[in-house]
Amino acid sequence: MMLSISKIFWLLIILVAVWYTFKIIEKRKSISKNNDKSQEDMSKKGIDAYKCDNCGCWSPGDKCNNKKCSKEQS
Repeated sequence: MMLSISKIFWLLIILVAVWYTFKIIEKRKSISKNNDKSQEDMSKKGIDAYKCDNCGCWSPGDKCNNKKCSKEQS
């Protein structure tokens, strides 16, 4: 069986098509993985909080926001 130029040409076309198909699939997986990772990073971010030594309540920021706390409100 002899390989003709047309058979070699079509074989190369098929190989290139398969090669680029796998490259596209890998790129999509990579993009999806990066998006999942960035969403995980956003969910892990915390907030700045302050724990009052007097009442033990946590408040956003750097002072106690509990109105029932007897500690000086500033």
